[in-house]
Amino acid sequence: MKTTHWKEPAAAVQAGRKQDRTPGRGSRLARRVCAAFALMGGALAAAPHANAEGLLVPAYIYPSGRGATQWNTLAANASAVPTTVILNPDSGPGTTQDPNYVAAVAKVRAAGGKVIGYVYTSYGQRPLSDVVQDINAYQALYQVDGFFIDEMTADGTTANVQFYQSVYNYIKGLSANYTVTGNPGTNVPEIYASLPVADQIVVFEDNARHYASYAPQAWQASYPTSRFAHIVYAASATQMQNFVQHASSKGAGSVYITSKTLPNPYGALPSYWSQEVAAVAAAK
Repeated sequence: MKTTHWKEPAAAVQAGRKQDRTPGRGSRLARRVCAAFALMGGALAAAPHANAEGLLVPAYIYPSGRGATQWNTLAANASAVPTTVILNPDSGPGTTQDPNYVAAVAKVRAAGGKVIGYVYTSYGQRPLSDVVQDINAYQALYQVDGFFIDEMTADGTTANVQFYQSVYNYIKGLSANYTVTGNPGTNVPEIYASLPVADQIVVFEDNARHYASYAPQAWQASYPTSRFAHIVYAASATQMQNFVQHASSKGAGSVYITSKTLPNPYGALPSYWSQEVAAVAAAK
């Protein structure tokens, strides 16, 4: 089975030190150091629970055999609930077009879903030219609706903000219709949304135990929940139902909840996937 690189996160990356990558584990959206940022700026006041509005699915699944079946499931879901699927052939677009991905992407889009291409940024340390090269490669190889900018910084440092603004502006210069989702995986300063550096920001990516105590920033209340997403792994079926039901009151319009765990929680859909889709659809 084709795999991509699982890039183990580290707090050192946020400080600008080099990150190690371990091959052969699928790709990554993984744990972030977020406790300090969760406290910064306060939290939203308690509100009645409201369901998530859509799904943001890191489908780091090769679409062949059982993997093809799971991509077909995502296509079927897209006709029932707003679904955005993150495409990640090889920790990015790879160098050649893969017909299995072409077919899988086409099915999701034909069903009304969106597909966005995964691009890692090494927390602003990756050369901008390499990031642009990956963006261009997706545009040449696959029919995508936007981009998932992973390993985004979570501070207001001018250099970091300018880096991601440059990425955002480049993508919008290619097409104003492209969606840009950024993944710092933790709460960020408001400038990330107001500038913006992304149309949607993943402000939580961690395990279910930490999500239970997660609180969004107070400033998020001034923006529609569609601007924010949460990704939670290692969640039981009961936790999943609770998290979906309360996602909007925690500030998120899009979610992905999975029972899968590290080192690769995104290599397959969770066993309760049909129930998760139904829970999100119930809000519509």
